[in-house]
Amino acid sequence: MPCYSTLGEMLNAETLDMVCVLTPPATHEQLVRLCAAAQVHVLCEKPLALSVDSCKRMIEDCRANSVRLCYGASYRYLPALMTARDMILAGELGEVLLLREYVVGGMRSATRETLGFAHYPEGGPGGSGMGLCDHGIHLLDTFPWLINSVRTAVWGRGNVSGARQGPEYVHIEYATGAIGQLLYEDGTYTTTLPHEGIFAWGGGWDVGDHGRGDALSGSWNPDPGCIHVHGTLGSLRIFYYANALFHRTHAGVRQVRVPDRPMPGNFAMQLEAFVEAIHSGGPTPVPGEVGLEASRTLLDIYARTGASTSSEAAHYAAR
Repeated sequence: MPCYSTLGEMLNAETLDMVCVLTPPATHEQLVRLCAAAQVHVLCEKPLALSVDSCKRMIEDCRANSVRLCYGASYRYLPALMTARDMILAGELGEVLLLREYVVGGMRSATRETLGFAHYPEGGPGGSGMGLCDHGIHLLDTFPWLINSVRTAVWGRGNVSGARQGPEYVHIEYATGAIGQLLYEDGTYTTTLPHEGIFAWGGGWDVGDHGRGDALSGSWNPDPGCIHVHGTLGSLRIFYYANALFHRTHAGVRQVRVPDRPMPGNFAMQLEAFVEAIHSGGPTPVPGEVGLEASRTLLDIYARTGASTSSEAAHYAAR
């Protein structure tokens, strides 16, 4: 298989159907626009870009060249989250009141690992791999998708690349009246007690005693990634990497069966959906506008504006 030193060389030499942009977000705009100019469909990882204007240029170039831009919202293909969304939209939780995720742990501040300036340029949004910018961006997309709503306000605090790192938090309000809360800190110690945790059926990352986690399929994870959803008729605990889902109502707690295709199967399902859309001519499963809204929400947190979502982004946010 031939190798190339640049994407431009590959685009000039090969006839391609699709390119996956899996590079640091600081490079996304340049690479996606090269694909658009070559009329090659592209799937771009999160965050879509580090500014709203960059996101818009990427979307506009792809549209002008009749190129599909699919946003890498891989959490939408995690089986536990897919099942939870079906339950929520079917009314099994009643009115959803609150969505929350807390990722707090690690070892101590001295061992905190932040992503370099090639990933997140100095002075802009950044931090660690399990912080707001690199991990929380998933939840900024997943929360409104779970409840089929759009955000109406957001505020919080995020770490800056190259600056002193500290706790990060987000408060989000949605058009349905629900609120979302995120809390991240990986420079402290977990409060997990002995024998707490869950058997992880899929791989993933966390901020447990080893600082990174990297739980492998079929292992015990003492600090599994978990989303809590609370409604008027019930609640859910969604262990998205462990591939487990628990539903609580007045009748008690039950484990809900989910499809047996845990992470990294979600990445395959994401690619399959995009390829099928290209072949069939159907709609792009997660269009670039979804990535635009996630990036806009992230940047509004840093701006501390509490700004409402735009009408353009609202059209796509719940897709």
